[in-house]
Amino acid sequence: MIKSRLSILMAEKGIRSIAELERQLKNSGLKTSRTSLNKIYHDQNINKTHLDTIWKLTRFFDCGLDKLFFEILDL
Repeated sequence: MIKSRLSILMAEKGIRSIAELERQLKNSGLKTSRTSLNKIYHDQNINKTHLDTIWKLTRFFDCGLDKLFFEILDL
C-alpha cells in the first residue's frame, strides 16, 4: 500500500490547507486541481493519481518520490 507524506511536506513549508497549497502551486505555474490534491492528502486512490500531478508536487516541494510517498508492506 502506498501512503502520502503530503501533510508533512506542507507542514514543513508552513502550508496549512489544501486550498493554500493549490494557490501556491498556481502561483508557481504548477496548477493542479484541489480534488487531486485532496485525494493524495487523504491517501485515496493514490495509485490512480496522474503522473503530471506527482511531477508538479515533486517540483514544488523540491523532492523525490521517496519524500512524497512511502510504501507499507502487507505481510
